[in-house]
Amino acid sequence: MPLTPLANIQLPKDTTQPSFDLLTLDSRVGRLYVSHSSMDAIDIIDVKTNKVSGSVSGLFKVHAVALTADPNIVMTSDPADGMVAVVDVAQRKIVKLIDTGPQPDAIAYDPLNDLVVVALASSNTVKLIDPHTYTAVATIDLPGSPELMDVDPTQGRVFLAINDKDEVIVIDVKSRQITTTFKGCDIAIPTGVAYDPDQQRLYIASRPGNNRELNVIDTLLDRCLGVVDIGFGTDQLAFNRHNHHVYAANGGSKNLSVVDGAALKPLGVVGTGPIAKSVAVDPTTDRVYVLVGRAGIVGVYHDP
Repeated sequence: MPLTPLANIQLPKDTTQPSFDLLTLDSRVGRLYVSHSSMDAIDIIDVKTNKVSGSVSGLFKVHAVALTADPNIVMTSDPADGMVAVVDVAQRKIVKLIDTGPQPDAIAYDPLNDLVVVALASSNTVKLIDPHTYTAVATIDLPGSPELMDVDPTQGRVFLAINDKDEVIVIDVKSRQITTTFKGCDIAIPTGVAYDPDQQRLYIASRPGNNRELNVIDTLLDRCLGVVDIGFGTDQLAFNRHNHHVYAANGGSKNLSVVDGAALKPLGVVGTGPIAKSVAVDPTTDRVYVLVGRAGIVGVYHDP
C-alpha cells in the first residue's frame, strides 16, 4: 500500500443527505478546511489533534476555501447566493459578503500578487479579489466553462481547467491576461489540476473516451511528458512538494491514486469509499487527507 492509514475524523452529522466539496489545508497553522455544502458551512479540523475544532455556518452550498496572507482570514465560494464570503476563522464568523455574480466555484490565493482568484461558471469569467479591501479589482473573460485551478506561487500564475474545451489555460495574474493554452496530450474534459513549481510540471485529471488519466505537461518547454492511468470520477488533485507525489481523489472508483510525479510512475491505490473526490496534503508532515463524502469522514494517511 502506498500510504499508511492513521485515523478517521468524523465530521459534524448532517440532518439530510451529506454533501461536501473541496478540501483546503493551511500548513502554516495546522488547519484543514472542509467545504460542508449540505450544512452551508465550513468545518475546521486541527490537524495536530485530528479533531474538528469548529465550524462556520451561513455559507450557502459552499464549494471551496481560499487562504490569504492572514491565517485567520479565509474566503469561500458560495454558489447558492452568488457570494464570496470573508471568514474570520478565529472568531468563527462571516465578516463580509462579496457579490461576484452567480455560481462562484473554484477559488484560490495567489501569494505573489496577494490576490484571491475565483472562477464563475455562470459567466465563464475569473474575478480577482483584493483580500484587504474585500473588493473585486478585475474580471477576466474565459474561453469556456471553468473547473478547478492551481496557483504557481513562484510566478503568480493560475492554471485553470476549461472543461468544455479540453484544455488548461494559464492566467498571468499581474497582467490580467491569459498567456498560454495547453491542449493535446490526450486532455479531455479536464477537472482537477496540480502544479509542481520546482519541476515546472502540470498535472491534469482527464477522461478521454473510456480512459481515466493523469496528463503531465512540461510547462517550460510546452511539451507533453505522457499520461498515467488513474481511477475514475476524479475531482481534486493534490501535489506534495516534499516528495513530488501527486494524489488523485477518484470518487467514482472509490479510491485514491498515488503517482510519482518525477518518474511518472503509478505507486498504487488506496481504497477510500463512496464519493471520495476531495484530497489535500501537508508537505511538512507528508500527511494526506481524503474526504469520504458518503460516510462524512476525513481519512488521514501518511506517505508512505
